[in-house]
Amino acid sequence: MARQKGSSDAAATGTPAPLSGWRWGAAFAFILLVFYWSPLLAPDATIQWNAVDLHYPAQQFFSDQLKAGHLPHWTNYVLAGFPVLSDPQTGGFYPLNWPFFLVGVSPLAIQIEIVLHALIALSGAFLLLRRLTGHAPAALAGALSYGLGGYFASHSSHVGMLQAAALLPWLLYCYERAGVDSRVVWLARVAAVAGCCFLTGSLSSGVVALVALVLFAAWRRLDAAGLAAVALASLALASVVWLPAITLWSQSQPERFFSPLSLGTLATLLWPNALGIFTGIYQGHGDLTQTYLYSGLLLLPLAGFALRRRDIRLPAALLIGVPLILSLLHSADHFFAAALGLSILAAFGVIEAETHWRQEWLGFLLIGLFALDLCACNSWYNPLAYARTSYQAMSGEGEEALRKVGATFPQGYRIEIPPRFALFGSMNSPMLTHVESSGGYNPLSLAAWRDYRTAALKNERLIDGVSAALVVSPKDEKVTGNEGVLPRAYFAPEVVGVASPADSRGRLEMLDPARVALVQVPFTGVHQDPQARVLSTTVTEQGARVQYSAASPSLLKVTNAYYPGWQASVDGQAVEVLRVDHALIGAVVPAGQHEVVFAFETQHFAFGAAVSGLAALALLLLGLRREQR
Repeated sequence: MARQKGSSDAAATGTPAPLSGWRWGAAFAFILLVFYWSPLLAPDATIQWNAVDLHYPAQQFFSDQLKAGHLPHWTNYVLAGFPVLSDPQTGGFYPLNWPFFLVGVSPLAIQIEIVLHALIALSGAFLLLRRLTGHAPAALAGALSYGLGGYFASHSSHVGMLQAAALLPWLLYCYERAGVDSRVVWLARVAAVAGCCFLTGSLSSGVVALVALVLFAAWRRLDAAGLAAVALASLALASVVWLPAITLWSQSQPERFFSPLSLGTLATLLWPNALGIFTGIYQGHGDLTQTYLYSGLLLLPLAGFALRRRDIRLPAALLIGVPLILSLLHSADHFFAAALGLSILAAFGVIEAETHWRQEWLGFLLIGLFALDLCACNSWYNPLAYARTSYQAMSGEGEEALRKVGATFPQGYRIEIPPRFALFGSMNSPMLTHVESSGGYNPLSLAAWRDYRTAALKNERLIDGVSAALVVSPKDEKVTGNEGVLPRAYFAPEVVGVASPADSRGRLEMLDPARVALVQVPFTGVHQDPQARVLSTTVTEQGARVQYSAASPSLLKVTNAYYPGWQASVDGQAVEVLRVDHALIGAVVPAGQHEVVFAFETQHFAFGAAVSGLAALALLLLGLRREQR
């Protein structure tokens, strides 16, 4: 379809001159300050849910490790060990997170990240809509419905998703510019923004953003070659994230909290309390953060008003209909693309309303109504937007208690915390307090580790096998000592080979890890020295050093979670790392008195980082070129 000139719309309506220069920026700043006043400044407000349990601990740990001078390939503090650098949800390579990593991550810093991306969403949507409509009041009204809309309110705890959604208007804006100004320069900028959508850590949101870009291009000007180049370049830029993530996906058993869009959720577009979120009597299904879409009482009427224009009906079907179908079939998390489509339609609806009633001030009135409506419904009175308590009361006191408990057992041992248990503040508070645990939360937790924990419900001796010196009871929340605890590294008297993961999983419920070590084939077997002993164990952030003595080659078991990337060497000579007891690691070490070093390195990270670095350099050089007029 031929490109439609937005400037002609403004001329036809006789609308006031667009807001210029600092005025619209000042309007954004004022509205954002009013909208986020409480979560930023109130002592009894803070981040909540995934922002507390997942994003804050991961980002603070990442920041602390960078300040210590190394990349955090691994953490010992949750899930008996987890490959942090392979987890895209950390957002460790998203450029707009880097200032926070350097300064230090705190709950307030996470909230500032959210506010920053609200500003990014507002400004990007405003520039895009002003370019499409040529009408600044209409653009500002549409931008408010997107940047302060229900998707951003309900996903305030899903930091990566929110960041990717905030970048979508900029993605479409840069593509729009590529059709008029220097094509290569602006396509490079499109690729950079698309790559950043993936670097936020929400890879599915990055895919949805690319789908939205293709739909937008089908409306404005389809550049198939340019879109293909953008897709390849954006994936190259994000290689540092998605290449290591492939291994994590292959080893994990993702938790499915996705809730397909329902009619009840769609009803929140018209009435914010349609599912009882405000009254506290929630009537929806699944995750309530995926069941709230309200973006202003006037959004749908204005969008409907815009459909009076025949030239806007196809874009509406593309930009709203297709993402809506994706949301209905898979997850409401994908709705942000349809939300932007509705905002585009609403902006054109403002123009149609001014034309119909011949009132040039109507756009400014609608801006005020949108701002007041969205501030009230999506911030001031919305329980999804932020927690109505202080971080100290919600999690800080629990973290302090965990630090005290952690000081009672020696280095190299853990505390057993039941899965998804928040006795000590957030579910991942061990990452914040540097107390090693077998508990924690991650939607991408390792499948073998989940098998182990499931078997431990029937076989409590498996808790001994992960060096849990203290155990938290899920029934009465008491912390007790574990007399049968096994050390971080030890030799089991007997080694049994198992044929498959299913075989080892089946044997876990009867396993006594103090007596037997299960090793998955290929394994040639050993004559285990029953008198072999560990002389000393030093646990490091990324592995362990073990001194031992054995009369014959024997299997040494280490109670760290198994994951591809573990390496071991004895006096500098490499030995194979084996999967032991279904979910842990070990190695057959030679006879004699030696030191074995276990170290972890993320697979495919170096190659992915190199590809991302080259892509970033190329896009930077192209994107900063002087435009050809």
